[in-house]
This record gives sequence, C-alpha cells and structure tokens, in this order.
Amino acid sequence: MLDLFSMTLQNLRRRRLRTLLTVAGIAVGTVLITVVSCLGDTGKAIFGAELKSMGLDGISVSSATDNALDEETLKAIRSLGTVAAAMPLTVQFSAANVGTFDGDIMACGIDAGADQVISLTERYGRLLSRGDVAGVRRVCVIDESLAEAAYGRDNAVGKTLYLRTESGETAFEIVGVSKAGSSVLQNITGYMPSMVYFPYTTLRDLTGITAFDQIAVRAKDTETLDDTKAKITAALKRQDRVGAAYTVQDLAAQRDKLSGLMDIIRLVLQVISAISLLVAGISIMTIMLASVKERTVEIGIKKAIGATPQRIMTEFLTESVTLALIGSAVGAAVALAFCLAGGALFGVTVTLSFWTVFGVMGFAVLLGALFGVYPARMAAALPPVRALSEQ
Repeated sequence: MLDLFSMTLQNLRRRRLRTLLTVAGIAVGTVLITVVSCLGDTGKAIFGAELKSMGLDGISVSSATDNALDEETLKAIRSLGTVAAAMPLTVQFSAANVGTFDGDIMACGIDAGADQVISLTERYGRLLSRGDVAGVRRVCVIDESLAEAAYGRDNAVGKTLYLRTESGETAFEIVGVSKAGSSVLQNITGYMPSMVYFPYTTLRDLTGITAFDQIAVRAKDTETLDDTKAKITAALKRQDRVGAAYTVQDLAAQRDKLSGLMDIIRLVLQVISAISLLVAGISIMTIMLASVKERTVEIGIKKAIGATPQRIMTEFLTESVTLALIGSAVGAAVALAFCLAGGALFGVTVTLSFWTVFGVMGFAVLLGALFGVYPARMAAALPPVRALSEQ
C-alpha cells in the first residue's frame, strides 16, 4: 500500500503544472460549495436570533381597526391559562439626540418584564420596572450600538437622551443598556436604526395615542402555541367590538417558513456551485486519459513482468482520488479561512458544521473516483503487446 501511494506521488510530481491546475480546479469548486454552506448556516442562525430578539418567536396580536388593542384587550389575553406573558408594544420611528449621536431611532414602548416576551437582556444598569410604567417616568433603555455611537463606549447609564416628537423634545434618563438586538442587521445593511425602549405609558402620554400597535404573547409551552392562538382568538371574539378586525399570528411558524425558504435558497446555490466540481471532475478524467497515453509503454512493461489489470486499475484510480483529496483539502482550508475572516470583519459568529466540510470533501473525492474509472479501465485493458509496440 505504501509503495502504491509513493508511486502515485511520484507520478503527480512529474507532471507538476498539470497537477497544480487540476488541484486548483477542485479547490475552487470546494471553496464555492463550502462558502455557500457557511453563508447559509450563518445567515439562518443570525436572522433566527434577530427575529427572536425582536419577539418574533411567539404570538402577535394586531388589528387594522383603530383603538382595537387597549388595556381591556391586554387584560383578557393575560387571563388565559396557557399564556405565560403578554406585553403591549408601540413602535414608531423617531429622532433622538444623545451624546454625539443625532439621528433616527426605533422608539419601542414596552411594559415592565418585557424580557419575558422578547429577548431583552441588560448589559449595564437595569431594565424598565413596574414603577417606571405606572409612574409614566421619563426613563429609557438603549441598546449598546447606540451607546457606542453616542459615547464611543457601550456604557451610557446615567446619561440623557432627548427624544423628538410632535409635542417637542423630551429629556429621558438612560437607566440601562441592553444587548443590541439588531446590531447584526445594522452592520450588514446599514439600515436598521438603534432601538430605544420606553415605558409604553410614557410614549402614550407624549404622543396621545392610547392604542397599542400590537400585543406580543409568549405561551407557557411552545407545544401549546396552536391552542393558545385559538384561545386568544376566542377571547377577542367575546369582546364583541363592532368593526374590530383582529389578526392573531403564530410568529414562530412564520419564522420556520422563512427558515425553510432560506434552506431552499441555500440548496439551489449549493447545486449551482457543485457544477464547478463537476467541471473539475472532467479535468481529472482529461489528465488521467493523457497520463494513460503517455505511460503506455510503462503499462506494457508492468504487465509483461506480471502486473495484473486490477493492479494497473488501482494505480490510476489512486492517482485520481489523490488529486481530488488534495484539491478538496486545500479548498476546505481556504473556505474556512475565508469564512472566519468574513465573520471577524462583520462581527458575527460563523456557523459551519464540520460534517458539511467533510461531506463536501467526500463528494469531491467521490467525483474523482467516478471520473477516474474510465481512464483506469482503459489502462487496465491495454494489451501488453500493443503497449510495448508503442515504444
């Protein structure tokens, strides 16, 4: 076995340029498939976390009717046995000034205990309390991306934020800094504004809007989402409000559909990328056919001294598989380096299964073996007399 691999490496070294070009073709195909898989897995993980951080993993209750969502509606939903928590939510795009930052923000009016419904985690200070909501206090929680933009550091507790609304400019004390729920979207798109959380009662007092934009609901058990959704729908119907049109959405199901769509897109891109590996496989067949022709005399001598057709076929198959193995290994290493560099550049955690990497390498090696069969059979079937007559 060792002499077989030694002979294979010697044959490949003798044709270095051709070997390098073939290896490069396989490496390029491996890089494309691996990078596409990395982008798909990482993108799916990022946007899944982003949607969850914005509360899109539970149930959303909204209405196209003005003033349909109010305290009474909220109380009715919270009274349901399968509801773990329900939070009123008002959202509006506003302008704010804090430190050196002066621009657009997403003003979110929330209730105390919002972290039970949406993924809101304090980084510094505290989150909004029941006293803040009940007392209509001028306090807020900003995300760390806004703190960084305003002060060049992620701790801005105790600073003042000035919110501009139609009623004028209002000063708010920053009582907490949360982990940035949409920082990845900001880094990638440059579009999503920073999120600032206010007591919903305070925003209602400033804007004069008493209704909620929506009510975010988290069920006690994810397996009871359908049951919870049905009970919420029934509770809203019992309110018997004329003209009220409620929409109860299972956002977890919507997120799963989006995840499935991303899987389909990734699969299509992987198939397209795999075409490059097929082209590389054809190049392996080409180089091995040329090798058979160049080594005809060598094959004849080996057969004349007792080499079996199986031995000849094994030698050529080993060469084609080795080409594919080297090329796929180089491609996988380059792809991993590229993905890690991209993750560091955009500040995201790269998600890539090593099983995916090994799967791509295995696919490349399989192609190398398949495309090497025909040249290997030709070499094995070559009659010794004809081979020696080529000398």
